Amino acid sequence: MEKQNKNTFIYWDRVFIALCIFVLIIIFIIMGIRGLISIFSGDKQDKKNVQAVKTGAEVISEGQELLVCIDAGHGGKGDCGALSGDESRFESNDDLNMALAVEKHLKELGADVLMTRNKDTYVELYQRPEIANDADADLYVSLHRNSADTGQGVEVWVNYDAPDDDTLLAKNILEGLDRVGISQNRGVQYGYQGYDPTAKVNYVVNEKSNMPSCLVELGFITDDEDNKLFDENLDAYAKSIAKSIVKTAEELNIIEISNKAVEN
Repeated sequence: MEKQNKNTFIYWDRVFIALCIFVLIIIFIIMGIRGLISIFSGDKQDKKNVQAVKTGAEVISEGQELLVCIDAGHGGKGDCGALSGDESRFESNDDLNMALAVEKHLKELGADVLMTRNKDTYVELYQRPEIANDADADLYVSLHRNSADTGQGVEVWVNYDAPDDDTLLAKNILEGLDRVGISQNRGVQYGYQGYDPTAKVNYVVNEKSNMPSCLVELGFITDDEDNKLFDENLDAYAKSIAKSIVKTAEELNIIEISNKAVEN
């Protein structure tokens, strides 16, 4: 018996409808994923804004830009800076730890941050202000620890001729640190340690930077009390320095600030 051929019919209209449904499902899935990403991103931004308010400083207004150069003193093999009395503590490590903490708090306040170093590497002295100059930074803050056979407290250095803008930056930082708690307020200093201001000698980072700058000596690494205060208050000091920098930028009309913060 001859086999009967069976014709196979393809319902193209049904295939088209199925494809359309499949494409719509894919589109909805993609939109859903994007929505979830947007929600989580928004949560992170909200948390960032809330944290900025909790710092007790004012937040940089939307559309305003502030570029701050933070210089962690010393660093790398052969340049550990000053040493503690038992030589177990290196200034370069303290400088970097503080610089990284200041960077974090500045970013929370809406500032852009340029670091001369963000790890234990050597950066040539004259290259440090050059980094800030090349980037056209608005403010420059160099972080250090002091040392001496005897001595304690915090001091901030600016150029010998006491530029108003630099002095304002130094004064604001020093006052903020004093409110957190330091062993002694040694004041704003001018020129270079060991030289009378009339000698017209400056720290390189202050003299060669084109923007308002200062060098902060965050206590004596050779003093046990200063080291204890540094360790206990590292984050509080960093937060205070960041707040003071933003405050100075506003007072110098570099930026505008908004969202009056609630003090802790």
